[in-house]
Amino acid sequence: MKYIGRFLGWILLGINLCMVVLLLVCAYSPYIDPVAHPVWSCAGLAFPAFLIVNLLFLVFWLVIYRKYALLSFLGLVCSIGAIRTYFPVNVFVSDVPEGAIKFLSYNTMAFEKNRANTKDNPNPVLEYLRNSNADIICLQEYIVGGRLTKKEVDYALRDYPYKNYHKISGANGLGCYSRFPILSAHPVKYASLNNGSIAYKIKVNGDTLLVVNNHLESNKLTEKDKEVYREMMKDPDKQKVSQGSRLLIRKLAEASAIRAVQADSIARLVAGYKGEA
Repeated sequence: MKYIGRFLGWILLGINLCMVVLLLVCAYSPYIDPVAHPVWSCAGLAFPAFLIVNLLFLVFWLVIYRKYALLSFLGLVCSIGAIRTYFPVNVFVSDVPEGAIKFLSYNTMAFEKNRANTKDNPNPVLEYLRNSNADIICLQEYIVGGRLTKKEVDYALRDYPYKNYHKISGANGLGCYSRFPILSAHPVKYASLNNGSIAYKIKVNGDTLLVVNNHLESNKLTEKDKEVYREMMKDPDKQKVSQGSRLLIRKLAEASAIRAVQADSIARLVAGYKGEA
């Protein structure tokens, strides 16, 4: 029995090692070039699952054999950056520093499909933005028309004296509302039909800040794709899961590769502004 127990322990330790390696792959997947390795760059989506598995292994080894718990512990320590990204809780800061600037980036989805904004029935998106108390608001999918006009949006956000609107394509646009002067606004050049980025220079208390409002390539998951995912969750048949997973991962990988090129353009722009803002 002693040898059987030791053998099972080694098997579990081997599985634990595999789980730690996969955890680290997921944790550091943002550093994988999506253009060269589009599928591997999506590994971060599985990070929460491997995090839970390693936490369970940690508890298991602490109860059974503490020495082996070190493996999962080291894996978790090496993944602390990704853990803080997934769970951004500022436990070490209780008060907002004096003079802090509050930013809000928000995809309006056409202000909830251009829902009207009235006194008795305010537009929920505008209501949220107005109550956010942000100093600078960057908006994506800034689309108005029909029951909601740009003039009405400007009036609803009248507490922000400085504003900028830039049309990307068709009716789609990007907007910025600020309590501080917007000195300039320039589009970031990259190939895209319906997406875009705007670089703003904003004067804040004597300093010039560079703020980039981004609406990068979406994952472009259609309603049919979402239905495939729902069916996988509802009825996890082996063939259905295999086919559905390949479809979804392919679409996510393709979008990730496109976003990588766009992100590189933004990184070059930011690098060029160093020393200016």
